[in-house]
Formats: sequence, C-alpha cells, structure tokens
Amino acid sequence: MAAYAQPAPANEIDDSLHLRDLLRIILKRKWWILSAAVVFLVASTISTLMETPLYRATTTIQIDRAAQRVVDYRDGGSQADSWDDGTTLQTQLELLRSKALAERVMEVLRLDLDRPQRAPSTAAQSAAGSIEGEDRNDWIGRILTTLRKRSEPSVKDMSVLDRESVIGSLRGSMQVEPVPGSRLVRLSVISANAEQAAKIANAWTEAFIKSNLERKVDASSYARSFLEQEVAKAKIRLEDSENALIQYTRQKQILNVDEKSNPHNQNYADFSAALSRAEQERIKAEANYDETKRTLASSKDLLDNKALATFRENKAKLDLEYQEQLRTYKPGHPKMQALQAQIDTADKRIQDEARAITTSIEASAKAAVDSARAQEERLRVRVESAKKNILEVQDQGVRYGILKRDVDSSREMYAGLLTRLKEVGVTAQVGTNNVSVIDKADVPLFPFRPDVMRGALTGLMLGLMAGLALAFVIEYMDDSIKFPDEVERFTGLPLMGVIPMVGTSKNSPIEQATKDPRSSLAEAYRSVRTALQFSTAKGAPRTIVLTSCTKNEGKTTSAIALAVALSQMGKRVLLVDGDMRNPSLHRAFRTDHAVGLSNVLSSDTDPITVTRKTEFKNLYLITGGPLPPNPAELLSGPGLARLLSPASSNFDHIVIDAPPILGIADSIIICNHVDATLFVIESSKTRKTGIRNAIRRLRQSGAVPLGAVLTKLGAEMSMYGYETDFYYYGHKAEAAEAARAAAKTSS
Repeated sequence: MAAYAQPAPANEIDDSLHLRDLLRIILKRKWWILSAAVVFLVASTISTLMETPLYRATTTIQIDRAAQRVVDYRDGGSQADSWDDGTTLQTQLELLRSKALAERVMEVLRLDLDRPQRAPSTAAQSAAGSIEGEDRNDWIGRILTTLRKRSEPSVKDMSVLDRESVIGSLRGSMQVEPVPGSRLVRLSVISANAEQAAKIANAWTEAFIKSNLERKVDASSYARSFLEQEVAKAKIRLEDSENALIQYTRQKQILNVDEKSNPHNQNYADFSAALSRAEQERIKAEANYDETKRTLASSKDLLDNKALATFRENKAKLDLEYQEQLRTYKPGHPKMQALQAQIDTADKRIQDEARAITTSIEASAKAAVDSARAQEERLRVRVESAKKNILEVQDQGVRYGILKRDVDSSREMYAGLLTRLKEVGVTAQVGTNNVSVIDKADVPLFPFRPDVMRGALTGLMLGLMAGLALAFVIEYMDDSIKFPDEVERFTGLPLMGVIPMVGTSKNSPIEQATKDPRSSLAEAYRSVRTALQFSTAKGAPRTIVLTSCTKNEGKTTSAIALAVALSQMGKRVLLVDGDMRNPSLHRAFRTDHAVGLSNVLSSDTDPITVTRKTEFKNLYLITGGPLPPNPAELLSGPGLARLLSPASSNFDHIVIDAPPILGIADSIIICNHVDATLFVIESSKTRKTGIRNAIRRLRQSGAVPLGAVLTKLGAEMSMYGYETDFYYYGHKAEAAEAARAAAKTSS
C-alpha cells in the first residue's frame, strides 16, 4: 500500500455556533418564524380589541424645595439644598403613593359606600369548619390548615376587607411620574369612568396639599413646645456656669487680664533677654581671657611699660660695655666678673618686672570672666523663677478657660434657642405650602387604552421572538450537518466536494452523474476528482474507498460517479463492490453478482476472472458476489491485499464502495488496506453524533480519512451562499461537441 500524507486528526471538534449559522437558521426556518409572528399578531390584536376601554386623567403639580418663608432665618439651608434633588423629592413622591393618602381620598369621595357589601362565602365557612374539625395530629389536616391560612385573610370583618379592597384599587389606578429636569410631577388616574378618573385625580392632589400643610402645622407646634423646654434648660445651665466661673476667679484671685498684658509673661520675656545678653558677655570674656593667656609674652603692655624699657636699656649698655672690655680683659678678670654680675642683676630685674606685669594682666582678665559668670547665674535664677510663676498661672488658666468656654457655649445655645423659638412662633402662623397645582385634571374625551397599534406591534414582536426561539429549538434538535463549511469545522477533514440534490427527472442520479456531462452531478464529481488529484504530491491515490456512517447517504452513487470521472481521464479504473452484506453495484450496472468479491476473498480465484467490463470506457467492475456468512473474516484474510496489490492488477485506480462504518467492522478493515478514504456525509440527514463516532472508530484503527464529500445539498442552500447549479462554460456548439464526445467515450 502506498504511503500518502493524511490530514492530522483534530484535537478538538469545533461545534460552536457562529454568526453566519444564526443567519442560516433564520432563513431556513423563516416560515416557522413568520407563522408564529402572524399567530401572535392576530391573537394580540383580538385580545386588545376585547379589552375594556380605560380613561386616564392627569393633573400636574409643582413641588418646590421648601415653602416660601416670610421670615428669613438660618435653618441649615445648605443641607436642605443638598437633600432636595434626591431624598426630599423622592420622599414627596412616596407620600403621593402612600396608603394614608389613598384612604383620605376614599373618605373624601365616599368611594367605600358605592361598593356593594360582600357576604362571607358559605363554602369557605364550611370548608373552614371541616378543617377545624379534623385531627390536628393528622399531617394532611395540618397541610390543609396551612394552605387555608395562607389563602384567607386574618380579618373576618367584610367591611374591613372591602375598605382595603377600595384602597388597593385606588393605589393601583394611580401613577406618579416626575418630569425629568424639573420640579413638576404628573399624577395620573386610570379608570373605566372618565368623570370618576378626573374627580379622583383632583381629589388626590387636594388631599396631598392639605396633608402637607397639616404636617407642617403639627411640626411647628411640636417644635415650639420642644424649644420652650430646651430654652428653660439652657437658661438654668447658663446661670450655673456663670456662677461657677465667678466663684473660681474669686477663689484664685484671677484678674481678667489678657495674655499680652500679663506681668509674669513680661518679666519672663525681659529676664530671658537679659540672660541671653549675659551669656554673650560671658562668652566674650572667656574668649578674651584665652587670648590674653596665649599672647601674654608678646603683649602690648609688656612692650609699652616704661620701667621695663629702662631696665632693658641699662642691660643693653652693660652688654655693650662688657663686649668692649672683653677686647682688653679676659672673662675671668675681676673687672669682667663685676660687669657680669651687673648684667645678671639687670636680667633678674627685667624678669621680675615682666612677671609682675603678666600676672596683673591675667588676673584682670580672670576677674572679668568671673564677673560675667556670676551675672549670668543670677539672671538664670531670675528666669527660672519667672517661668515657675507663668506655669502656676497657666495651671490656673486651664480651669479658668474650661469654665469660661462653658459659659460662652451656654450663652450661645441659650441665645440660639431663644431666637429659634421666636422664629418658629412667627412661621407657624404663616401657613405657606411648597406644593402647588399647575394643571387640574379634565375629564378625558377618549380612552387611552386599549391601544390597538401598540398591542399589534407587541404581539408581532412576541411572535417574532417566539418564532426565533422555536426555530432555534428545532435547529438544535436537528443534529445534522447542513452546510459545507460545517464539514471542515466539525469533522476536521478537508471538504473534497459538494454534491447537489438532483430534482425530479426521468434519469436516475447515477445516470445523470455518468451519462450527462453537463449535469450538475457530473460537474460536482469532476470537482471531487480534481480535488483528489491535488490531494497528494503523486496525484490521485491509487486505491480509494468510499464509506459513510449509515446507508442511503450517497456513497454508492459517489463511488460510481468518481470511478467514471477517473476513467474519463484515460485511466484504467476498477470499481469494486465492497459491501458483501448488501451489494448494490450489480443493480446499477444491470448485471448479476453470481461471482464477485466474495469468491476472490474466500478462495484462490484470480480477480481477473470475476472482473467485468462496463459500458464506460476504461471502467471495470467487480460485484459483491454471493452473500458470505462472514464478510469481516473474509476481508481480514490475504485475498483483499492480493486484490489491491499493484503487482496483481494493472489498474491505475481502484475505487471500492464500502459498507457503512457504524455497526459493522467491514469498512474499518477495508480502510486499513487502501491509500485513501473518502467519508460521505448526506446534507441535513447525517447526524453529528454518528459522524463523530464513525471518525473516532476510523482514527482508533489508524485509518484517517483523506477528506469528506457532502452529498444531496438542497437547492435552497444557494440563498446561504452555496451555489448548487453547475454550468458548462463555452459556446453552445462547443457544448454540443462536448456532449457528443462524452457519449462516444461512454460507448
């Protein structure tokens, strides 16, 4: 068996839904979708026409930030403004929808009197009595009791139930809608009676305005009483705090002097400045003392001293005289020794005088340093004393400050409460309201519901949605491959060709594919032949098997048409019926199957003896032969390999029509002996589950299909982008010539 490159098996099969698939589903199931849309449209229109006409009366009110004040006073305006656009407006809207307001409207219009009284249901009473009489230990009785309690009201008074029913109806018929970007609110009432709708709407707004005013008056009265109590308490607290402050100042003898004019603070500041100057003087004296000690030998006082200068001048004269006498006398001469004694005496006097001068200078500098230090220490003591006095005053000032702040806060609170009390007293008598009526509700002239057009459109939309859902459900239940691009995406196999569905004709599909070269079937199989030629580097494979998941998917027709298409190229082609369980090629070629493949596989029969010529040039046939009891065992023997071996036959191509894969092992055995396997899939019939199982069986046995062929593609697929009509291009004369050539070749 020749080795041909096989496509790598796909690790994951792409079974996802793409956008183009959605469009195909919609176009394919369009009649389902349109039918559902029409049904819903008609039903919605009829239902809308049968509804009771309803009238809607609308009144418009304006809700301002707050009631306009006659007296302007501080009332946390910034906080009210921040709440206005959110919390306050939403609160007003909820008050409009409140049960209390609906009850007030009902009492004003006396709607509870117009409603007929209901009598308690005798059946319910009898059922209740029977349940009460049951044994409470019985679980069925407990369940029935629970259900009864959940379905029956806790109140047995029918007047209360009727009243609650009227209030519920009123609240259900009323709609509150704020106007965006404004402080206007539309209040609408829906009723079957136009006059009653307008009456309820106007009564609702009037009741809302009155209740708003009443709440303000009640709030003002409560605020006045509360403020009076708080003013009395604040007055007592103010008096107590002032008395405590006065007693403390008298006890500690604290003068009411501000911090800047406090004498302790002033003394501390003065002494601190003097201490700073003393420290500077002391540092200067110490520096002068150190400098004097360092430069004492060359001090100016030593150089300018007159006595010391005289002593030095006398010594200089003696030294000069000694040098002059030295020329005459030797140093040991009595006269020279006397001069030397005078010189020594002069030196001693100079040293004593210099020592006395330096001692006096050093003592003077040392005295200045000591004086500066003493002055600094005295000032430091005074500074510490002033600091201590200030700390004592501060300790007293803490308590004083606490008491003073308590007095100030109490005074401010008392003044604020007193002012607020006066303002509340004034504003409580004004009676202004922040709610005003802009438009009163008029009696509506025409009903606003039912809206036939809106109902019809709603039904149409619902119908389209239901139709789409139904189409997708049907499509989801239809687990089959329908379009060519699904083949490669789902199976992972290259699509070798697309075979169209043939229409009603006097010729069979096999005849159209083999004898009419201009037919769409013949052109489609020539495309498959071309794809096979380019599928490998050596051209079309020598041995080819065609198989499918199940029967009647077009593999036999495809095998015959592909064999004919290969023979028309001048190749010697052998067509073998590999389905020994249900052979069919003998019927297509109108011959018998007395001998055939089963004879070759079960004995040493030469394949040439069972090979038959067909009506097509270069095309030969081996039928299935007599039905064997064990086709799989025969195919597993050496006969199939001998038949397909290039040494045992001189055919260019061998095409085998194999049985289906699922259920039997015949095709698996045949596929492992051939060069290429073509997997045939019938459009809109072959289920994806079967395809997946069949390809898995082939790959598990080591036989990877070369490609797939999609058969029986319907003509309606052209609207999805797949043209199923194949044309013979060229002049009419050329077409006729081609037809004659094909007929001559077939003969």
